[in-house]
Parts: sequence; structure tokens; C-alpha cells
Amino acid sequence: MSTIADDALRVISNRLEIDAGRFRTAHVIVDEGPSSVVDRAIRISSLPRDGYQRADWLELLFSHELTHLLVRDTWGTGPVLWWEGLPVHLGDDRVRTRLFGHSYHAYCRALDQLDALLPLEPLLQASTFYRRRADIRVDLQAGSFCGFLLETLGPRRLGAFLTDYRRPTRADPRMLLDPITKQHLGDDFAGLAEGWIGFLRARVPCEPELVDRLRTRTFGLEPDRREHCDFCFAPRSSDRACPCPDAGEP
Repeated sequence: MSTIADDALRVISNRLEIDAGRFRTAHVIVDEGPSSVVDRAIRISSLPRDGYQRADWLELLFSHELTHLLVRDTWGTGPVLWWEGLPVHLGDDRVRTRLFGHSYHAYCRALDQLDALLPLEPLLQASTFYRRRADIRVDLQAGSFCGFLLETLGPRRLGAFLTDYRRPTRADPRMLLDPITKQHLGDDFAGLAEGWIGFLRARVPCEPELVDRLRTRTFGLEPDRREHCDFCFAPRSSDRACPCPDAGEP
């Protein structure tokens, strides 16, 4: 596990241009529960799924949660599309592309060919993003979109955007996104979404195998998952108030 962790830290910190030497110590817990990062504890599941080898599975999960920690400590949380999209791109997508040969860009290019992409704007809300995450398009698109931004604009501009972003609160629930996307990323959110589609069409080959595979799938029928708070992203339940500081009653 130590080799997997060291290699993942090196790869991800290089991609994000973060000095790994300044990274504070984190505890890694490998057990059978769900994966998460809380404070400085990274917890990952030891039970591989979908035929993964254990080492590949640990690398994928650890890379995902490590990216959360590095991004949070360096720049902040950001909107949920970025908060989850960057770990999906640098963890799930990176490992799966190596193992199976198809990047998340390639999947999204195939979905675009089928006119089956989800609109990105609803995925800016944590309540929508997490509730719909059983639909594979949510992670595919979040990872591909953040990969597009990282590849075309670079980590410094992306980091400046995340640092400048202020999360909505119950007292002020407005999401003031476009002024800082224009300042740091060069366009409003709608323009960035259009730029991502243009990038897929211009630079990602359409793979007939993926188109045929996805053509047989029926999307949008996945069951809704547990509700999450739009402000702190934490899961909620009918009998428990949201844990974010300004939550009040659910």
C-alpha cells in the first residue's frame, strides 16, 4: 500500500503542480467500509469490484480520495462538479484508462455521438449531482469536463478559480460562478460547457465500439441515491439535520 500511495502522490501532485513536500501527513485506513476523506484520514475499501485486481482497486480509490485532500488543502472545495470531477479524472479515469483502454473523454465523445450527454448545469448542485450519481454519465462527464479544463487551461488557472470561489450558504444561497469563471477560466459556465463539447468533437476520436456499447444502454432509469446538502455536500436523512454550520433544521 505504501508504494501505491507514494506513486499516486507523485503522479497527482505533478498533474496539479502541487509541491508534495509540503503535504501534511495523512492517515490511510483500509477496511471494508465506504471510501471517504475526513479531516486528514483517508479511508478506502479493500473489497475490489467489477473484476479489478486488488492493487488496481486500491490505487483507484486512494487516488480519488487523495485528490480530494490535495485540492481541499491547496485551493478549497469548489463547486461539486469540480470537487468530484477532479478526483474522478485523476483517480477513476486515470486508472480505468490504463486498464481498459478507453478514457472518460472517449466515453463522453461516444455519448455525444448518441446525443445522450446530460446538461452540465444541473450538476452544479450537490443535491442533483449525488442523487443522480447512479447514472454513469454523471461521473463520466464530471471527470471529462474537469480533465478538459486541466488539460487546456492548466492547474494554476484552475487553482486560482477554486481559491477565489465562495460556496453558497443558507444565509446567501446564490452561486456566483460566472464572474470568477470569466476571470480565471476565460468564459462563463455555459461557454466552458460548450468549449468542452467542442474539445471532444475536435480532439477525441469517436470509437465505434463505445458507441455500439452505449447505444444498448438505457439511461436515466437508475434509482435516485441519498439526498445531499447543497451547501456542505454531506448526505442527509429525514431524521437528521444537515451537519453544515449554518444548517438549522432540515
